[in-house]
Amino acid sequence: MKQKLIALAIASALSAPAFADNANVEVYGKAFLTLDSHNDGTNTVMRVNTNASRFGVKGSDDLGDGLKGIFQYEVEMDADGASATGGLGKSRNSGFGLEGDFGKVVLGIWDSPYKVTHNKIELFDNTTSWSAVKTIGKDGSDKDYNTRQKNMIQYWSPKGPVQVGFMYSPDEAKTSTSNKSILSMSATFAQDNIYAAVGYESRGDQKTVGQTDSAFRVVGKFDLADAWVGGMIESMKSNNTATTSLTSKNFELVGGVKLGAGSLAATYAKKGDSASGAADNVTALAVKYAYNFSKRTEGFVAYGSRKDNAINKTATTFGGGFLHKF
Repeated sequence: MKQKLIALAIASALSAPAFADNANVEVYGKAFLTLDSHNDGTNTVMRVNTNASRFGVKGSDDLGDGLKGIFQYEVEMDADGASATGGLGKSRNSGFGLEGDFGKVVLGIWDSPYKVTHNKIELFDNTTSWSAVKTIGKDGSDKDYNTRQKNMIQYWSPKGPVQVGFMYSPDEAKTSTSNKSILSMSATFAQDNIYAAVGYESRGDQKTVGQTDSAFRVVGKFDLADAWVGGMIESMKSNNTATTSLTSKNFELVGGVKLGAGSLAATYAKKGDSASGAADNVTALAVKYAYNFSKRTEGFVAYGSRKDNAINKTATTFGGGFLHKF
C-alpha cells in the first residue's frame, strides 16, 4: 500500500499545474541494470544489479537581475528488488541554491568537489564492481573519499576554462572533544581536448581526536581524434594515533578508442599503503566494450579483476548491462 501511495504522489506531482506552467522544471533519470558473474576469490554468484539507477527533478526560478533560484531533488531507484524499503533508495545530489554572475552556491547533500574531479575519466558508474573507485579514493584505513556529503554548503565559480569549487560539511554532532567537519575543494581546467584537475579534502577527527586526515589528487585527460588517454595520482594520509600515520599512494591509467558506434576502453588502478606487509595491497584491471544504440541508450560487456594482496585473494567480474538516460 505504501508503495502505491508513493507512486500516486509522484504521478500527481508530475501532472501538477506547477510543472505545466514552469518551463524551467526538468524531470530526468538513469536506468542502469547489469547482469554479471562475480567470484570473490572463493565463491561464484550470478547477480542482477540496479547500480545507481536514479530519478530526479530539477529546475530554476528567475529572481531578476541575473539571479536564479535553483533546486534539485534526486533519489536512487531500486529496479531489482534488492532494497528492503522498496523502489525509493537513498538521497543523491539534492538541495536548493542561488546562481548568478558570481557562480552558484548550494545547500543540501551533494558530491564533493574532490570526488567529481575523477568523473571525466570514469569508465563505469561508481557503484559497479568494474569501477576504478573501488580501488582509488580510499586511504590506508579504507576511508572512502569518493563520497557525497550531507549537511553541506558548496560553492562553484562561474563556468569557464578554469573553475573552482569549495564545500564545507559541518559536524552537527560536534562536541567539546570531537569535530568531524569536512572541507573539500577542487580546481579544473577544461578547454579543447585537454582536461586537468586537482582536488584536496580534509577530514577532522576521523580516527584520532585532534588529528586531521587528508587527501590530494591530480587528474588529467587528453582527447585525440578517435581515442583518449587519462590518468590520476593521489596521496592520502590517515592518522592512526597522534604520533603515527598511514600514507596511501594511489594511481590510475585509463584510455579508450572509438569504433564506429562502439568503443573499447580499459583502466588499471593501484592502491598502495605504507603499512608493513600491506604495500601495494590492491591492483585492479577492467576492460569494457560499449555500443551506443542511441544518444541515450548504451549496452556494454565488461571484465574486471581486483587483487587484494593483504588477504591474498583475486576477485573477478564478467558481465554486461544497459544504461538509459532520460
